[in-house]
Amino acid sequence: MPRTYGEELKFIERINNHCWRIKKGFVPNMNVEGIFYVNSHLEKLMFEELENSTKFGGIGGFLPGMKQIGNVAALPGIVG
Repeated sequence: MPRTYGEELKFIERINNHCWRIKKGFVPNMNVEGIFYVNSHLEKLMFEELENSTKFGGIGGFLPGMKQIGNVAALPGIVG
């Protein structure tokens, strides 16, 4: 069952004004946490992507940037 936007946000943690951490478990089998760096404009877009994907269930094959980061963290051979 897909998670709500609020449930997804529990895996996202602000490190500082321009850096965010994606905790393990955001995407199944993540080997490491994900980190992304954004300015205020990109930050807004990243969170809008995530929110829209929870509303529409990923219809159309679009995958938000945060999910893509989580998928990379789940690749074999990625270690922390």
